[in-house]
Amino acid sequence: MIIKVDIPENKVANFSPSAKKELEKHALRVTEEIIDEASRIEASRRLSDTNSEITQSVVKEAATHPRMYFSRKKNWGTKIVQFFAFISTFCSGLLFDTDKFNNITVVIWFVVVIFVAITTNVYLTILC
Repeated sequence: MIIKVDIPENKVANFSPSAKKELEKHALRVTEEIIDEASRIEASRRLSDTNSEITQSVVKEAATHPRMYFSRKKNWGTKIVQFFAFISTFCSGLLFDTDKFNNITVVIWFVVVIFVAITTNVYLTILC
């Protein structure tokens, strides 16, 4: 299926040829994501013994579905922060023993580990 999009020349007057190609590439990517999301939505609603049919409302829902906008791949830095968030949260749970809080070393380690856990989790929640 060929989809043609006409954009007025005044909208892209300052675009270089490479910028126009990049815009075309991203428009194609977004279109493919909408198609994939519409297929997933339709498949989740279809009965097992019926034929597949994607309607206008399914396409409209796929285009406005929030999942489409959050499908960015995570870089290695985010994965490393997620790993530290998991490990520090797990270790803070292991260190939380009120009977051992009489030892100042355990308390210091607990405070440091819980600080790392809170910081990494807040970073992942707000910035990523």
